[in-house]
Parts: sequence; C-alpha cells; structure tokens
Amino acid sequence: MTFDPKLVASSWLAALASASHAADVSAFGGLFLPDGWLRDVLAFTWDLRSLQGRDTIEAYLSNALSDAQIAELQFDSNPHLQTETSFIPQIHAIDVELAFTFECRNGHGRGYARLLPDQDGTFRAFTVMMMLSDLRGHEELATLPLRDDLTGIPGRDMQKEIAEWTREVETQPHVLIVGGAQAGLQLAARFKAMKIPTLVIEQYPRIGDVWRKRYPTLTLHTIKKHHSLLYQPFPTNWPEYTPRDKLADWLEHYASIQDLMVWTSSELQPKPLYDAVSGTWDVTVLRGGRQVKLRPAHIVVATGTLGKPYMPDIEGRDNFQGQILHSDRFGGGAHYVGKDVVVVGAGNSSIDICQDLVFSGAQSVTMIQRSSTCIMSRDFISMVMRSTWGDELPVDVADFKAAAWPFGLQKKLSIATEGAMWEAEKDLHDKLRKGGVQLNMGPEGQGLYLLVLERFGGYWQDKGGADLIANGSIKVKSGVSVERLTESGLILSDGSELSADAIIFATGYVPMKEVNRKLFGDEIVDHTADIYGLDAEGELRGSYRPSGQPGLWYATGDFFISRFNSKPLALQIKARQLGIVKD
Repeated sequence: MTFDPKLVASSWLAALASASHAADVSAFGGLFLPDGWLRDVLAFTWDLRSLQGRDTIEAYLSNALSDAQIAELQFDSNPHLQTETSFIPQIHAIDVELAFTFECRNGHGRGYARLLPDQDGTFRAFTVMMMLSDLRGHEELATLPLRDDLTGIPGRDMQKEIAEWTREVETQPHVLIVGGAQAGLQLAARFKAMKIPTLVIEQYPRIGDVWRKRYPTLTLHTIKKHHSLLYQPFPTNWPEYTPRDKLADWLEHYASIQDLMVWTSSELQPKPLYDAVSGTWDVTVLRGGRQVKLRPAHIVVATGTLGKPYMPDIEGRDNFQGQILHSDRFGGGAHYVGKDVVVVGAGNSSIDICQDLVFSGAQSVTMIQRSSTCIMSRDFISMVMRSTWGDELPVDVADFKAAAWPFGLQKKLSIATEGAMWEAEKDLHDKLRKGGVQLNMGPEGQGLYLLVLERFGGYWQDKGGADLIANGSIKVKSGVSVERLTESGLILSDGSELSADAIIFATGYVPMKEVNRKLFGDEIVDHTADIYGLDAEGELRGSYRPSGQPGLWYATGDFFISRFNSKPLALQIKARQLGIVKD
C-alpha cells in the first residue's frame, strides 16, 4: 500500500476532533508519542506553556480540555500550510506535518502538528502547537485602520478621524509601551490592528537612535528574512545582513508607514503607581522636558533583552592613564589608529570590535577571554535559518512553523547533535585554537541558538574574526581575568602584564529586572518573574506572558520572538480590556 501523508494526517486530525469533542483527556493524550510535546499558546489557558510527555500533557488537560471547548477542527486552507512530509535531521526521521484550524471557547484557533510512527506503526504526535489566533468578534484587522477608501461615504473624513484617533491615543492610551525599537514598534503595530489604543515612548530624539549609537560597523548577524518587521517585508534588494544605520532608518520608516503613535525624547518617570481598583497606572512621562500625566491600563517594557552595561569594579581603575569604556560606548575603530587596545570579553560585541580595530589600523589588538566561548560561523547559522525562513514561505507562515517547535525540544535535539556541530565547524575551530581561543558548544552541548535564548551571552557568530586570530592580527589571552589596572595597562590573573592605550570592556549587561528596580521600585519588581531565559518547560521567562504584577508586561527576544509573540500578548491584553480575563 502506498504511503499517503494526507490520509495519515486526516486520520490523526479526525481522532483529535473526536477526543476534543468528547473532552476525553486519555484519548487526546493517546494521540501523542510517549515523549511528545504540546505547546499551548492561549488555547487551553491564558499563558504560554510547553508540556513534554503523554502523562504530563494529560495531567495538564485534566480540566483544561473540557473548558477550552475545542471544535470544528479542519485542515488549514493556507496554500503554504498544506500537509507535507519533512526530514528531521537531528533524529534521522521523516514526519508528516499538518496545519489545522479550530474554534474554541474564546475564539478562533490554529494548530500545527508533526507526526511520527510509534513502535506499533501508528502515527502519533511528536509535537503539536495549538494557539488562540483571534477573539471572536474582535479579529485582527487586515488593513491599516482609518486608511481604507472612504470615497463616497457620507459624513466620513479620513483626516478628521485620524486626528481624533491621535488625540485619543495621546491622552487616553490603553497601553503605554516603553521603548521604540523593534520589539516596541512591532507590538504597537499589532495592537493597532487589534484596536488597542497604544502610545510608544522612546528616550532618544529619533526612532532608531538606539541602533545609531552602536558601533558603526555593526550589522545584524541573522538573515534579513528572520529580522523582518511585522506586516512590512524589506525591499527585494535589501542586504542579507542589515547594517546598523539601515536598520535605524527602517525602524523610523516603519513607525511612519504603520501609523504608530510614538513620542520621542520621552521617558517614563520612576515609581508609577498601580491602582488595583481601577486597573490603571498613574504615570508621569517626561516629554521634551515637560511632564505629562497618563492613566494607561497596561505598561509594556520593551527596552531590550538586556539591561544597562555592566562594568566590573577593578582595582586601580583610577590609576590608568588611558581610555576606559564599555563596548556599548564604542564609537568605531577610527578613534584608535596606532594605539594598543585591549578588549575584555569574548562574545559577539568583542569580536566585532576587535575586527573593526584591526581594519581601522590599531597598533595592537588583544582579546581577554576568561572562559571558553561557543563560536559558530555566521554562514552555518544562516544556513540553518534559511531552512525555516526560506524564500518560498511568507514570514508569518515561517514564524508559525518555527513557533511550533518548543524551545525545550529544540534544546534536546541540539544536544543530540553536538558532535555534528563540532564536525561542521572544524575548520573554523582549528583557526581559533591556533590563536589560543578556548571553545565550547554550550554548557550542555546545546549550541549557539539555545545560548541566545537561555543566556543572551557566552557566544559569538564568526564572520572573519577567526582568520584574524589565526594570523595573529587579534591576539588572545585565554583562561585569565583582569586582576588590576596600572598607569599603563593591565595585570592579569596569571601574573602577566599588558600595556594599553585603551581598554574596552565587552562584559555584558545587568539583568533587566534589576535595572527596573529604579523605575518601578522593589515592591513591584519583587512580585514579577525573572525576565528572559528559559523556564523549566522551555518557555521564555516573564516575557509576553503575565509578569506577576497586573498591568505590567515585558517584551524581549529577537525579531522573530517579538514578531510572533506580539499576537499572544495583544490577545491577553485585549481579553482583559473586554473583561474575558480578570487579574
């Protein structure tokens, strides 16, 4: 009998429909492999959860399945989401993949499943994601509001309506987003499509300045399809790796095209007060030197995944006669022509700065690597990314399929292929070892991408730095730390001394939660979860989900994470606005 993926998918989806209709938790769980995964994105609870194992899934759904009222399951009609087979290289298996839609208690839903044969030959779920995609009667708009053709409609005045909308958002925003970079702007665009009045405040004079102030040679390390913005793809001739200034200008352009309300040169003032009775915040914003009072129901902190720059307190700092700065303030290698420069740290910023210094004509460049680093080539990471965000799929479809891989499962699969990653990067690593660099593939062998999710540090994507290390243009002192500074340089923990005209600390950032203590106060921050990193289930901690403090949310992560999770966060806020969910 010929293998028919559509027949396999139809049989499984029919069984899922039957189990859901009957609220039969055991039958539902039996559709999963014993170690299968369920990712729940607001379909069963008002949270983002990942469950591994049939028993865990059944326990999770013991009450939630009947409450969710899953019904009307059918194949997704999107031509890019038709049933197909796909090879999963980490486990050397071919799966059957299907996308489906459903109705549930709170609205419309979407799902994506990957099926593999069990020991008895029956296809069961390796992974299933089920997500709430829209609240019934409050669906996301497909067209920019107030910009459709009003010609011939009596009493309609587009400019007047836009002016009224602007006045409402500026005086009575339902949501205040702090931070006008990629996460904040994508959230604002999504919220606008969900009819949630949203005001964005940005501390710098121009949208995109947060990027313009970074070192001038900075380019994004991910492919352009991965770092596209919600609703708005890049032009077809856009560079594959977006430079700093192009990204800054694109963010400014995006805010204009998407009709977002952004106040620049504006900062949230410390200690906003939350009124649990009215469910609103008493907020003061300093806008261009003038205090403005607002009463939003929600504050979303979208100031980045990282907090403020971390500068270690090193003995003798006041004695050093040269320049000391954090990598966050590095203004480009042109300032260091003919100088001896030491860069402390061995992550992405460090290698980028070291390369810039060499190409700009520094006399010497030395990197201090305290402990081993996970280093993979940009070409390798880009190849992996193109397997998901390829040219053949729209960004939203690629995001949907990517999100259907729970991060916890991705980690297990990556650890299982650690040997293959080492082998793939052998040439790169040989160059690095020649220069004395100590290497790892993550503490558990999980590779670079999972380190981005778990730590946002301890790695770099190489785009030529290894060649400069191999030929001695960048010298590396590994396995040592800075003990103290002298007038003319550094004393390291092994007793050696380096002379330096400038020391650049690429030493990372203070956790965002601690930075926010000054802004919100201990009482509020102590009620909130840790921010970023993965929890025990493999979901992002404290981001795009309840923080622990009503009305306070955090938006972190890369472009894909903020692009995809803008919808679940919008749904959670909209559900509270409608009274469906109460804090």
